[in-house]
Amino acid sequence: MSKFLNALDGRLRCRPLAVLWLALAAVLLPGCGAESIIDGDEVELVMEPEASEVITVWHTYSDVEMKVFEEEVIPAFEAEHPDIRVVSVKHLYEYFKGSLIAETTSGTGPDIVRMDIAWLPEFAKLGLIYPIDAYPELPRVTKLLLESALESGKYEGRYYGLPLNINTKAAIYSRELLRRAGLEKPPETMDELVALSERTGYRIGVNGINTWAVLPYFIGLGGQLTNKDYTKASGYLDSPASVGAVHTLRRLVESDLVSDDVLSGKLERWQAVLDGKLLMMDEGPWYYTILSNVEGYDYEKLQQDTVPAPFPHNPGAKGSIIGGENLVLMENSRHKQAAWTFMKWMAGAQAQRLMFKAGLLPTNAEASESEETYSPTIRPYVESLNASFLRPPVANWAKIDTAFNEMFERMLRGRVPIELGLEQLAKQIDEWLLNI
Repeated sequence: MSKFLNALDGRLRCRPLAVLWLALAAVLLPGCGAESIIDGDEVELVMEPEASEVITVWHTYSDVEMKVFEEEVIPAFEAEHPDIRVVSVKHLYEYFKGSLIAETTSGTGPDIVRMDIAWLPEFAKLGLIYPIDAYPELPRVTKLLLESALESGKYEGRYYGLPLNINTKAAIYSRELLRRAGLEKPPETMDELVALSERTGYRIGVNGINTWAVLPYFIGLGGQLTNKDYTKASGYLDSPASVGAVHTLRRLVESDLVSDDVLSGKLERWQAVLDGKLLMMDEGPWYYTILSNVEGYDYEKLQQDTVPAPFPHNPGAKGSIIGGENLVLMENSRHKQAAWTFMKWMAGAQAQRLMFKAGLLPTNAEASESEETYSPTIRPYVESLNASFLRPPVANWAKIDTAFNEMFERMLRGRVPIELGLEQLAKQIDEWLLNI
């Protein structure tokens, strides 16, 4: 995706306060907007008092998303709340978590963070974010939000985050390769997708061996990571169904139907689907939004060349993974009330409709009822949400994530027997789940 996105360094949006210059103008240029009362050698400057509170928001919005956030969302909020100024600071996702922990543990950092939902339990356990259920109006605010999204903002029974946007993956197919395979519509189950790939030799665009990339295929094939309460992995991750799912994935890797070029990122998936080099890839709702804003891409042709569909999954299994971001209030914020005012506003229909233009699925029920939600390129994502799953909302998720990635790399490369690898991984995850 790097071909289409130019990563930006941290960008600061602020308004300079030219108090000193106004003071000089009052003395040197009377009549330019500031009044001066001269009494002997003393100069008293009469100015409109500075009444604004300044709050800082850290985020990892893409260029397209940041443009809407800074040019439409923030001005709309400030028009309603002229006493609050919002500073927007963009960070690169790869370094964001480490920078945030370093800043907040040292007593500095932002007031508000747009945080990956998978990080919230860890930050809550560390005491770095403020529980927003301390605000009595929270029930009124959360009443407007989708119940499935609200769960991502909770840790040990308390609310720490307001779900800002939710996303999941859909399957994006090459229309040409489906036509050559004699299909009028995409596969609905994971078994059908695997059979189609093995029959035709058409490749599947799995984007790396990691939880975000592999879990949808593993679980779509019938595998399980933990029980429903996220308290135990043994008996689930190493179950016969999970073993069978990993065997299927390894077979695809060994037969080059899930290729090293795609897994390593050497082959650009977005373009490969358009060029007919990949049968299918999975991607979030930003795919069409971003490409429609790239010079040289014809949006109508993009729709003609691809077929978006709900992520395939076998009967009784879940499909795609749920992602998204919460807005969280940092414990060290010195402007908590102003920050909370902004968070509440961002959870409203107006802000989320604006951000939906950038491809972010809203969590506000009123905003999600927009007719645009059911456009041909968005409908598959909405339908996928009905069969999507959350990553375990536990404080030790980072450890689980790392161990999963390492063990699946070994198993899919044939370096560790699948049954043994899943058994060992399940026992290790059990220990981390006990510590929540």
